[in-house]
Amino acid sequence: MTAADIKRIAYIRSIPISRAGPYIPALAQAVAATGREARIFYTDGDCGAEDFPGGSWEKLPEDATPDQIVERIRTWGADGVVSLSFPDEAGLRDAVVKARLARYGIPMVSNGIEPSRLLGDKWETKKILADHGLDTPEGILVDGTLLKNGAADVPVYAEVIRLKAEEIGYPLLTKAVWGSSGSGIRFIRDRADLEAYLASPEEGNFVLERCITGELCTVELVGADGEYAVQPLCFTGPTGGEPTFAFWELRSSAPRAADDAAFVPVAEKLKKLCTTLGITGVINLDIIYSGGTYYVLEINPRVSGATALGVAASDLNTYLAMTEILLGQWQAPAEPVLPRRRWSLEFPVNNVTDAFVQEAERAVDVVQITPTLVVDGREYGGLMICSCEYGAEDDFLQRITTLDATHQVLSPDMLAQLKDLLTSPAAQAVR
Repeated sequence: MTAADIKRIAYIRSIPISRAGPYIPALAQAVAATGREARIFYTDGDCGAEDFPGGSWEKLPEDATPDQIVERIRTWGADGVVSLSFPDEAGLRDAVVKARLARYGIPMVSNGIEPSRLLGDKWETKKILADHGLDTPEGILVDGTLLKNGAADVPVYAEVIRLKAEEIGYPLLTKAVWGSSGSGIRFIRDRADLEAYLASPEEGNFVLERCITGELCTVELVGADGEYAVQPLCFTGPTGGEPTFAFWELRSSAPRAADDAAFVPVAEKLKKLCTTLGITGVINLDIIYSGGTYYVLEINPRVSGATALGVAASDLNTYLAMTEILLGQWQAPAEPVLPRRRWSLEFPVNNVTDAFVQEAERAVDVVQITPTLVVDGREYGGLMICSCEYGAEDDFLQRITTLDATHQVLSPDMLAQLKDLLTSPAAQAVR
């Protein structure tokens, strides 16, 4: 099937479209401008003309099965499909949709079942990373069912875990082999914590690994068939202790010349990994930067909550790039890592009102404001993503400070963090 044969493109989305900032609306407009029809099939949130301009939309049941999704897509008459879903379980569901659609000759940009299965499994991911010469925290696979003597009576198994923990060194973290958004992570400070963990193990498999003190980063790669673009690194907060909710931190794609240079060889290895696995679409990585080394924690085989943050910094619209892959028009940029065009900033906000949103959109370059963030059914505070052109840092700080004085949306600590970041030596270097 050629690009000329693809007249109708279906998009699958599993979280609110509004979480993508302006980039899904921009995608819809770009598709409409080519004379093609686009329809987004979504399972969460709402959709209207402002969310998908020039296209159409259709709500799916939240628990829609792959077969149900395939049926709806075929009924509409799609010639090609792109997955914009996350978290991991939605990405794996869409991998099954891709396999089902292949029977009907309908191409889909989504990672296939095998890479989605492997990368969704944190222990399999560790082995893949090691095979590609990438650093990852030392760890061991823990069988919680065996610890409970549920699979077999092996009382010495707990002693194996104790010895391995001593070898790795404290502090440690345990996390479920499957899962995302930091769910189920347990901090093990010392031997006493380990004994408490061993005394009450949970069913299933877990990764027990060294807890590294450093900075948490995230990065996204998009592409196919050996042609991959690496979005700029986003720094998302400190690590090394009890896990915290990621979106409570100041997250930024900020210029850091030396750290960015150190990431380039890592990016090249990641491109080779993508080629080996046959990545088609997107992967997102969580990484810790510590002592000059980038330790990869996990690879998510789908878009992420940080997609908009990276796109705002680079100007490469991940969602549009995936459409170009579908149409056979994709060509990765020459740079090993996409250059940042500007500051991209994400931070929690409180007391989000319509008046605040309207004033903020007039005062600063707002990418997205989420009044209430919902993760795994739990409501958190609001979230704001905005960008700032290089050289405009002082003006941005003045405007955001004025907005806060009027609407009390930022904690004093968050406002101080923004000021520190935008007046840092890195900020001076790009003025």
